[in-house]
Amino acid sequence: MPSNTSLQRYLTPVLLLGLLVISNCAPERPQQTSAPQSTEEPAATDPTLRTIESGRLSGLIQENGSLAWRNIPYARPPVGDLRWKLPQGVENWDGVYEAVNTIQPCPQFVSGLSAGIPDTDGDGIVGNEDCLYLSVYAPSDIPEDEALPVMYWIFGGGNNSGYAGDYNGGILAESQDVIVVTVNYRLGSLGWFLHPAILEDNASGAAASGNWSTVDTIAGLEWIQDNITAFGGDPDNVTIFGESAGGGNVMSLVTSPMAEGLFHRAIVQSGGIGTTSIEAGINYTDDTVPGHAHSSKEIVNMLLIRDGLAANRDAAKVLQDSMTNDEIRELLYSQSASEFLKLYNPNAARNYPAPKKFTDGTVFVEQDPLEQLASGNYNQVPIILGTNRDERRIYLYGAWADTIRSDPEEYIRFAHYPSLQWKWRGVDNLARRMTDAQQAPVYAFRFDWDEQQTREDGFDMGIAIGAAHSTEMAFVFGVWGVGFINPDMLYDPSTNAGRDALSDAMMSYWSNFAYSGEPGQVRSNNLPEWQAWQNGDGNPKMIILDSEADGGIRMSTEEVTQESIKASFMAESWSDPQNRCRAYLSTFAGTAAFDQTEYEGLIEGGCSRE
Repeated sequence: MPSNTSLQRYLTPVLLLGLLVISNCAPERPQQTSAPQSTEEPAATDPTLRTIESGRLSGLIQENGSLAWRNIPYARPPVGDLRWKLPQGVENWDGVYEAVNTIQPCPQFVSGLSAGIPDTDGDGIVGNEDCLYLSVYAPSDIPEDEALPVMYWIFGGGNNSGYAGDYNGGILAESQDVIVVTVNYRLGSLGWFLHPAILEDNASGAAASGNWSTVDTIAGLEWIQDNITAFGGDPDNVTIFGESAGGGNVMSLVTSPMAEGLFHRAIVQSGGIGTTSIEAGINYTDDTVPGHAHSSKEIVNMLLIRDGLAANRDAAKVLQDSMTNDEIRELLYSQSASEFLKLYNPNAARNYPAPKKFTDGTVFVEQDPLEQLASGNYNQVPIILGTNRDERRIYLYGAWADTIRSDPEEYIRFAHYPSLQWKWRGVDNLARRMTDAQQAPVYAFRFDWDEQQTREDGFDMGIAIGAAHSTEMAFVFGVWGVGFINPDMLYDPSTNAGRDALSDAMMSYWSNFAYSGEPGQVRSNNLPEWQAWQNGDGNPKMIILDSEADGGIRMSTEEVTQESIKASFMAESWSDPQNRCRAYLSTFAGTAAFDQTEYEGLIEGGCSRE
């Protein structure tokens, strides 16, 4: 960290801006500013040799025979002056780029989603700002006379963590004859940040949006348009799919005018939709239109206090208002990624609060996204929306271990209602609106597989985890190490046959959808028919994805509303009355269904006001 004396230069009227930015903004690890070149020419018969717009590259043949090209740059490293700027085109390279390395993460706090990435300096942050890379996976036998559908995967992790290198699309590509692309994008406050001082003179449109990460994913789609034919892919048949925050990012592309025409189908796994106002992203918390607690101006206040230039927030605010844009910009750009991220999250939790997805009028329209869906003013394509039956158990099972053993029904009950709320938020509330707004079909699913192992100590993982958040991803990729939970904790050899059959079916549904926009009975006629969502009581709504031993794959007419969730919750009985209070908060807090008076009167003696 610079000394207080050196930081006094931020208040001087004359700034050596260019030199200081270049010297102070280097990422924590050596940056890769251009593609590496091979030391010798590959054999002419190398089946992975390809030529794209930036130059020639070679990949590798994976164990299952699929072809892989990893860690391909799709934009220049967003370091130095390019931090908080739109992704820039890649410089061409000479020789042959060896696309064999695993994509490394963008800067993030150490967590289970960065497992295997060493924290070499022990600062609690891993990753590198030079991180805008993607990987391509293709089947071993690419047809010469047919362009294959492209499936563009956007990983999850709260938009604060995770990385594309965790996902290998080789089995999906090889078994389903599709091209799979996995993409890295900037995370957290390095991906969404907007302060007037960082904008170039006369910046407008996306360049003034603060939505750098969203535009990263759009740049990846543009790369596909320009290059995917070299790998056997069809740029006119691109399916975007993602899970959790990645599913939310799929919805961002569905609603972004900038992404129009760059994709043709969409799959949202455990996602949702939401945006933030420009004012929330920039303003002070005590402005007439208040900003987020971690708005850009409040972050600058924290910087000034941290570095001893202001004694408290009031003094920092006065000082910031007296500084020029150049001075503020120099202060911001001089921060290492680690120094900057820790302002948001001194306790180093994986998911830290920060405003994201600003309604700037270019990347995102200046309209509530739910109203936007109802109006039909979005990129209308065939879409699949889905959640897992037990979404919330992944966040609960550790703290509830004793209850899982002693009163499993109470645990199941507690996790059920916030999981239903996720279904309402991420599927039913969107499907109803989109079905009325678009002619393209809307499909829905619920993933129910819960046949996990019972540990030697008798702890039932099928109850603890069940069909929790992220557990469906392994089934989609056919890779049992994929997901947010250690696979050694999950799978029971006695149920693996049913597990594998369900995975085969799900990969077929996903790829059928990529081929035609219809998930069922297109290329795999032995699958149960997956009907589109139809509004109205008693009409088909969703397909339930489960093993034959647990009811199999089947259609359901079930749907939820805020009213139905509330009614069911209020009729529920609880072993511990305090759990009723906690579950109410977990389910309804922050939604229109939350009622403070109702909450306080839930149990005899009243729930806590805290």
